[in-house]
Amino acid sequence: MDFSAEFIGLRNRLVQKLDPAFVSAQNTEVAGRTAALFSRFDVTSEKKLLGMMSMGTSSHAHEYRLLFAEPELNTAALADWWEYAKRAEQALVQPDAAHDFSILSFILATRQVERDIQKKVRRLAAERQFENGKYGWSSIHFAVVDLEARKIYTNRMGASLKNILLPIV
Repeated sequence: MDFSAEFIGLRNRLVQKLDPAFVSAQNTEVAGRTAALFSRFDVTSEKKLLGMMSMGTSSHAHEYRLLFAEPELNTAALADWWEYAKRAEQALVQPDAAHDFSILSFILATRQVERDIQKKVRRLAAERQFENGKYGWSSIHFAVVDLEARKIYTNRMGASLKNILLPIV
């Protein structure tokens, strides 16, 4: 298997399948590392009381998708990528009084995923609740894509990300 060709193919399919509302850039630095693909979706909506009466304010929500390659993923590298994902989430998510939620969808492509890595990915969890003038929440949806076996392993929060990736992988 030619990992570079498979990875570029994955990146290209991700770009093609993105909702047009996403704004994307390739080879973009995010929190100190270069993402092969960085996509961002922002939505702003009017706040309504009981879903009917305008409150005269608006709220915003965001999704960030980042794609990286790690051809030879091991336990230490997974731990490093997870720490990086938490730093990237902190750098990207800027909560304020109008913030509803933000999701960081982190996709890490690798050649092959060993059994111990599969279990560790499942246990990864990070969700923040904001307070003190900052509102809403954020979470990290983490996926590891095994390009050789064409399988996707996610943390618990990443189940929806897996559904997005399945037709692409």
